[in-house]
Amino acid sequence: MITEVKLLSEQTKDIRVLYVEDEAVVREQTMMIFDILFKSVDVAVDGEDGWQKYQKSSYDIVFTDINMPRMDGLELSRLIKEENPMQKIVIISAYNATDYLLKAIEIDIDGFLLKPIKMDKMMLSIKKLADSISAGKIMKHYRKKLEEEVNRKTKIIEKQVVTDKLTGLQNRFALNKTLESIEENTALVLFNIDNFDSINVVYGYECGDKSIVFLSRLLAKNMLKHSRLFYLGNDEFAITCKQSENELMTYVKNLQETVAESVVKLNDNDIQFTVTIAIARGSKQLLKHAYIALKEAKHQGKNIIKTYSKDLLIEKLQAQIQKYSPIIRDAIDKNYVVPYFQGIVDNRTKKIQKYECLARIVNTNKIYSPSEFINIAQILGLLPDITKIMIDKSFQVFENNEHTFSINVTEIDLNTNYLEAYFKEKLLQYNIKPSRVILEVLEGISVTGAKNSLEQLTKLKDMGFIIAIDDFGAENSNFERVHSMNVDFIKIDGSFVKNIATNTKSYAIVKTITDFAKSIGAEVIAEYVHSKEVQDIVQKLDIEYSQGYYFCEPKQELCDEI
Repeated sequence: MITEVKLLSEQTKDIRVLYVEDEAVVREQTMMIFDILFKSVDVAVDGEDGWQKYQKSSYDIVFTDINMPRMDGLELSRLIKEENPMQKIVIISAYNATDYLLKAIEIDIDGFLLKPIKMDKMMLSIKKLADSISAGKIMKHYRKKLEEEVNRKTKIIEKQVVTDKLTGLQNRFALNKTLESIEENTALVLFNIDNFDSINVVYGYECGDKSIVFLSRLLAKNMLKHSRLFYLGNDEFAITCKQSENELMTYVKNLQETVAESVVKLNDNDIQFTVTIAIARGSKQLLKHAYIALKEAKHQGKNIIKTYSKDLLIEKLQAQIQKYSPIIRDAIDKNYVVPYFQGIVDNRTKKIQKYECLARIVNTNKIYSPSEFINIAQILGLLPDITKIMIDKSFQVFENNEHTFSINVTEIDLNTNYLEAYFKEKLLQYNIKPSRVILEVLEGISVTGAKNSLEQLTKLKDMGFIIAIDDFGAENSNFERVHSMNVDFIKIDGSFVKNIATNTKSYAIVKTITDFAKSIGAEVIAEYVHSKEVQDIVQKLDIEYSQGYYFCEPKQELCDEI
């Protein structure tokens, strides 16, 4: 038996034990074996003493008698299991009563030995517990190793998630996380490489990557104190910092110059870059504001620095979209879009011969002019809905008279490819000849020369509609394109007509357009005729038609007399 004890001790030598026994003789006998088997054994003389010792130390096994003063073994076991359900407990008792066994089972005791303790029974019980403890320690060891490996892999993955592989810089995801908890005085600087796409196209994407790495290192070498650099992908970098406005602007200007003066060799070619820079400051919507400033800067050109403010045109546009979007949608849904009619005077007969149908939004609160909502409707993709309403309501008004009338048609309407079918339906519904309908299209259609738009206009002209170029001269006038479109009317942009009595340049432009129109067989309509002086010059230039407040303003009813 001694040999077996020694063999078992090799397995149990590191096990810590709490032994609770009130009988001194039994304690001494049992301790002779426990001292051989276990690393350390704490002895308690009763349940209360055992509970106090248990709260101060940790043990692998608790051996406890049942019947003891102050606190019995079952109560001690219950308290221990409540605190540590995994604790190994063996009850040693002189009683073999069923009640004790059932209570021990309820407490989830791990072993039960009867007094007098038989050595073989004790050895077997201890070996089972030692095997279980050993297995638990092995599992704990591997679990710890596994957790360490998981933590190591997690850190690698977390780093990969926030790090760009190409540059090694923090990425857009990292920037977004950073911006979630920034201070009020933080500044965000966006760097956008001008014409970066052309580098990819001309030299290839590998060279594009090399240029990105070059710029990332250049920026990293020129960082401000306490700032952070991010690569957002494609052609964009970002820096967060806390410098004052003057310090930051000086830094940004110097960095912009440094970039412009630097050279990278791509395929034996020396390439230089410029960057457009946007700055936003604050703690809320910082990235959004920076992109607004960047977009504004790009509208102005390249190698520009723009700081965000609420006065930026794009910011104002967004405010207008937020304001007018519900008004426009509500007007379309509730039929608040109505046509107003402005007479077009034939300067030869001095009578109103045609009318332009102008869109208005009329609700219970206000009348909205096209200048307030048309551009927003275009951005929202709602222009075709408004055009359809204008066609339907205008046809309805002119169903019972013989007047010619004009309707504004946009490039969006033409590219949507609904006009031909819709006009056919309305011509039949209201019994109107297409020769009575003038389709006014902006000069931009002739300038861009979009194939689909021009094809649609040709089909509509072949159906019998009259084609007019609206606001001619306002943008990049393309006389050759207008000539090829075979238009019937040219409406001179009002910004020139209204000033022809006082501005020699405006007069020259109006005369040039008039002469051009006559050379291609098109008649001219002068808009914004607001005074007798302007009308007199229009007539001297032999312009066929006049339109403006000098004769009549747009109204919901037709004005036959001037």
